[in-house]
Amino acid sequence: MRIDISDQARAHLCRKIDFFLARGRVPRIVLAERSCSGANFRLFFESAHDDDRAFEVSGLKVFVPKGLIDEFNGFSLDMEQFFLNRRLKITPLTQSFRCDCSEKCPSTAAEAAKKDR
Repeated sequence: MRIDISDQARAHLCRKIDFFLARGRVPRIVLAERSCSGANFRLFFESAHDDDRAFEVSGLKVFVPKGLIDEFNGFSLDMEQFFLNRRLKITPLTQSFRCDCSEKCPSTAAEAAKKDR
């Protein structure tokens, strides 16, 4: 279980960490959503939770809920171009394609339609 980080992502996080640490907030990876195309993650600066594990990554400390580390075996952090802005891209080392949606999911709706025929 590990967290890999690119040089660009490290530089990006260093700038933010300097600002947020003075306010008692730490970088914390959280699960944003699960979908048929995989799990999506975000990094927020907030207080560490009791069940978080701290990872030392290229001199930075990143917090991750224990359950996420167990399920996804770690993460890779890099930067990506998103329209006109650059943003942090968090990719799990092991992806999960379990869908937590119901009728709104196109593949679930397609399966339901087949059963109704």
